[in-house]
Amino acid sequence: MSIKNALSALLGGCLVVDKKDSHDYSKKLDFNLYSKICSGEKISQNYSKEETKDLPDYINLGGSMTIILSNLKGEKSSVLCSKYTRIKDILEASGGYSLKYAGQILKQYRTLNDYDIEEGDILILRNKIYVGGGDEFYIDDDLLDPSYDYDFRGINDENQKFYRGGLEYKRTCGWKRYALKVNGKYENDTWLGSTGKTNGDSEWAVSYHGTMKDYYNSIYNNGYRPGHNNKYGVGIYCTPNIETAAGYATEFYGDDGKKYKLVLQNRVRPSAIKKAADKGGPSDYWYIEDGKDIRPYSICVRECK
Repeated sequence: MSIKNALSALLGGCLVVDKKDSHDYSKKLDFNLYSKICSGEKISQNYSKEETKDLPDYINLGGSMTIILSNLKGEKSSVLCSKYTRIKDILEASGGYSLKYAGQILKQYRTLNDYDIEEGDILILRNKIYVGGGDEFYIDDDLLDPSYDYDFRGINDENQKFYRGGLEYKRTCGWKRYALKVNGKYENDTWLGSTGKTNGDSEWAVSYHGTMKDYYNSIYNNGYRPGHNNKYGVGIYCTPNIETAAGYATEFYGDDGKKYKLVLQNRVRPSAIKKAADKGGPSDYWYIEDGKDIRPYSICVRECK
């Protein structure tokens, strides 16, 4: 299993490739974007004037076939082309960002013939970046920090206890951890401390967040936003126990054909932690009211048994 499979699941099924394998239409997945996913900042969710700009009345790319482009306002434009016209050429002529047909976003290096697009077919034109299963991202050098990866699959912490930020840190035993490149990304790095003491809130505690696959795309568009129908309090729910988080993480497939689970590992500001147990909830449920008080720092993956 590669980290690309895990990131693909996190992004709602988008294709994730190495930088060397990227294309001119690939989007950069760096730490800035990843942190936006987890801080609650919306990514390209609402329509703008640019997204619904007027289409040219007619586009002539040469050929004997006519297809129809339709933008989000429902305006239509005819395109004279051939079945071997590239998607990229249509986008450049129309000023669009992506084309969608039969429920999928079309790859720019493919031709109309590759998608069995015929005379009179209607393609949906979008003028702004959207997240979806047809998008492709490449992993930027700024995202991952392999020097801090750690394989906990053969480790058992029975009869041992660890602490971070004054609270117990239950390590990711049985999981493989992929580290994000977080050093130097915030005002200082003391939140990543390992003394086990609170140190006046400077060292943050460890929590885990497991998200069902159906909600991965929602996380991408909305981040770790506090919910409004939560039973024990309005906030971003997480847990100090990775096995509890695993119960909310669905399965995805690696290149090896095996099933895996994905859990996000975070640091949380100790003074910001609200405990569901205080309102009669489970002892290992926490919620954080402000997205600024939770920071992602690694991705944990385990094969499903």
